[in-house]
Amino acid sequence: MTIATRLQCALIAALLIVAQTATAQLNCETPLFATDFTGKATHGSKSTLLAAVAKGEPIRIGWQRDFDKDGVGELTHWADATFLSVWKGEVFTQVQSIHTQSPQRSEANIKLRDPYVEWRGSIGTTGRLESRSSDQLPASEGRLVATMWCLANATGSKPVLLYRHGPDGEPLAGSKAALFAALREGQDIRIGWGFSRERQDTRLALEHLVSPVFITGIDGEQLTAQLPEHIAQRAYADIDRAFFDDPAIMWRGLMSTNGTFDAVWVNRATGEVLRRHPQRAALSWFGSNAPALDADTLAVPNGVQIDVSRAAEKLPN
Repeated sequence: MTIATRLQCALIAALLIVAQTATAQLNCETPLFATDFTGKATHGSKSTLLAAVAKGEPIRIGWQRDFDKDGVGELTHWADATFLSVWKGEVFTQVQSIHTQSPQRSEANIKLRDPYVEWRGSIGTTGRLESRSSDQLPASEGRLVATMWCLANATGSKPVLLYRHGPDGEPLAGSKAALFAALREGQDIRIGWGFSRERQDTRLALEHLVSPVFITGIDGEQLTAQLPEHIAQRAYADIDRAFFDDPAIMWRGLMSTNGTFDAVWVNRATGEVLRRHPQRAALSWFGSNAPALDADTLAVPNGVQIDVSRAAEKLPN
């Protein structure tokens, strides 16, 4: 291979890396439809996007500008598609107003223009961006941009069942490994539980869903979770009596993956424990995403220690 050929191959490889890097800037977990700088569809389908819009799914739009017309985007934007329109089989969204800005060609910086001018845009599945500034009386001429239409926080809006167990802690679905991984990733964890039974001529079904306020993982094997304190209700299973009880009486619960469920009623005005109700419960633990099972542990060696310099401090009277 000649030196010229090697240089040509190296140049092509470098250009491919740049192109792949630019393409990666427009990427999301749940892409629905995408176009390139000519308006040609490159991913997904309009029918998939149209179906998501028809169901009211949250949508995000990403787009790129190619200033030097080399097919590689230099500037990338993302925005929530909060106002969507469907017209003749195409989807359009307005980009909400922003302070007009200027990317600096000579440095990695974007400056706000002075004086203050508002900018708005409209982007369609045609790949065309129409924009207008508040200081322009006709709208500026539209231009083609690369676009990507995505589901916005799809997994967050549809919690993932991580682990389900019976009242004695027996596994029913999912895994503790997934639950611990979600905990270590800092995901939003929610717990669901309930029961059903026959009551006279009807069947009673009661369901609860809650976000714990404090979760503890023990040796990677068991979790405990404290539930939010709230004013106790007169009844939980009778809609005609579902009112606040004495506002001074607060209810709180503690649940665990071995099925224990400790509930307590406390008079916060006097500190008196009015009732304890130990139970066992089948629990469903939900996360905001499907976690990576190799998430790092939060249990850092010697991560919590006595502060010797303050250990002798006395509490205020």
